[in-house]
Amino acid sequence: METLIHADIFFFITSIFVVLLTIAFGISMYYIIPVLRDVRHLSEIARKEGDKLAGDINELRGAVKEEGTKIKTIFDYFLGLFIKRQKNIKRKPVNVQKTKDTN
Repeated sequence: METLIHADIFFFITSIFVVLLTIAFGISMYYIIPVLRDVRHLSEIARKEGDKLAGDINELRGAVKEEGTKIKTIFDYFLGLFIKRQKNIKRKPVNVQKTKDTN
């Protein structure tokens, strides 16, 4: 008889735990599902933009192959501006004392 009472107590506690676990799972899914939807939306946007970027890079490669000299000229122009800016940086004059030659 005591064994039957222990079994009833075990099943009662187990059923309460399962109900509480189900409620906790439902509440967590209520908060997790919108986050997963946002992640799915962001991954779709990233995929589309990645495809667009790959297409743009392919177009740029084609343009470079066709008009390589023009792009090289533009690149050299901007590179020249950058180098010119570095040369225009004024350096502090170094004080050099002149010594008289006594020979």
